[in-house]
Amino acid sequence: MRLGVALAIATLAVAACDHRKHEYSGIGPYQVDKTKLANASGRCEPTDLDDGRKATWCYLQKPVTIATRTADVDLYFLGTEPTAPVIEIQFQVRGCKPDLLSLWVRERFGAPVEERPTWAAWRNSKLFIIAEMNDASRCLLRVLPKSEQAEFDRLRTKALGPAAPTPTPTP
Repeated sequence: MRLGVALAIATLAVAACDHRKHEYSGIGPYQVDKTKLANASGRCEPTDLDDGRKATWCYLQKPVTIATRTADVDLYFLGTEPTAPVIEIQFQVRGCKPDLLSLWVRERFGAPVEERPTWAAWRNSKLFIIAEMNDASRCLLRVLPKSEQAEFDRLRTKALGPAAPTPTPTP
């Protein structure tokens, strides 16, 4: 009996020590670390990215629900092979309510790392998320893998302007 109690206590202690927070790698079935071009179910077309890379754009994917609203899904993949990794997942949230969208993302990804009235960004060890909430009729939620830092920076600059320069310390 004592051995059983000791084993139960040890198991609980180990479980309590594993307090790592779950980190999402996407939304619904669309995950930056798992979704490949072969997983796309809608229509796909080859495209060229602004930075010159070859990619595939897939649209008419199965919609998901985000913040009680239907979100249309577009996927961008790096390359044209079935194993091409996803480099951007776009969720166009119909009939968007920006406050509800922001709350929904915060519940899953925590506090944003940067926020303006119509734009917010989140990050974890797997991804970046950008919420563009310029129009109450439709919001755009972009999910990018961490490998797309340059694209995150480009989208940030496009939305907010260049980052303020870091002041140089005076001697």
